[in-house]
Amino acid sequence: MKGLVFNGPKNIHYESFDDPTIRDERNLIIEVKRCSICGSDLHMYHGDRIATTDYSQPIERFCTGHETIGEVVAVGTAVRRHKVGDKVLVAGGAGCGMCRRCLAGQVNLCESYRSGGHSSIAYGIKPALNGGHAEYLEVVNADIGATAIPDGVSDEQALLLTDALATGYYGVKMSGVSPGDTVAVIGQGPIGRLAAEAAVAIGASRVYAIDPQESRRNMAAGFGAIATHPDEAIQRIYEDTRGLGVDSVIEAVGVGPTLTQAVKLARIGGRLSILGILQADTDMPLHIVQAKSLVVHMGIAGIVDSWPELIPLLQSGRIRGEGVFTHSFDLSEGEEAYRMFDTREDGVMKVLLTP
Repeated sequence: MKGLVFNGPKNIHYESFDDPTIRDERNLIIEVKRCSICGSDLHMYHGDRIATTDYSQPIERFCTGHETIGEVVAVGTAVRRHKVGDKVLVAGGAGCGMCRRCLAGQVNLCESYRSGGHSSIAYGIKPALNGGHAEYLEVVNADIGATAIPDGVSDEQALLLTDALATGYYGVKMSGVSPGDTVAVIGQGPIGRLAAEAAVAIGASRVYAIDPQESRRNMAAGFGAIATHPDEAIQRIYEDTRGLGVDSVIEAVGVGPTLTQAVKLARIGGRLSILGILQADTDMPLHIVQAKSLVVHMGIAGIVDSWPELIPLLQSGRIRGEGVFTHSFDLSEGEEAYRMFDTREDGVMKVLLTP
């Protein structure tokens, strides 16, 4: 088959790769119909780190990509929920598939590390689990990690359910957003933009969507958020809240300056959810966190456990995700898609790839 293969920083090429096989009877294989590039993929592209993996160092080649939908072409004998011909969306990560956390859809909390396993892992970030920027993908623990694309959910929305929307919604839940709350979302890339839309959908009274790009702020204003430039965010929010700050802050960038801003925007006793992938040297003013008695959550979304709540919100139109995919490419043009996505050229927000 052909796929986008990681050969080192800024060295992702469309090239031949071994066809996937069913390595466990709980797995299946899909023919990929659509896939997309996630902002976290750029950490590999730049030679940064994801968890313990340093992409500036030599690593065995692998196919990238963890946002994938497709059609089932082969199933293991232990697969019960899927059959050949089904159209499915695939969670961006997988765990052991047997522990209580995985069975509850909390793949991010997989307990396999207790027995020497590798716990959860995303597709397309290591050779152990090749990704979906390819013509075919082996889906592990398919009865847990994949679901049929529901009626009333478009292909683009299904792709968002594989990671970006689920992660944005995870930030909303982990920051304790309730109807009537005030919320600030820092960063209006795909995940922050979808977190802001989800916060609006569940009834937050005011959602400040903070981003330096005017086009992204305008998009947020279109679904009811308050578009705010980073340079104006602290003054604006303090004025609106009489100096208190917001109930919840969702940080979707993951760098020192935005983490500092997040801490400043939260009210005393407020809540902060950090979705940006942090590097080892990232600074955060913990003395202010402590002084303000903030509740802070940082983590990786389980994806699967969000589907029962998100799918009805999509089907009812309360969340739409419109405009997130701004550019489309053939998979064979993936190298250019990565370059454009990295440089944010031509107002790109998210890229749709078609094998």
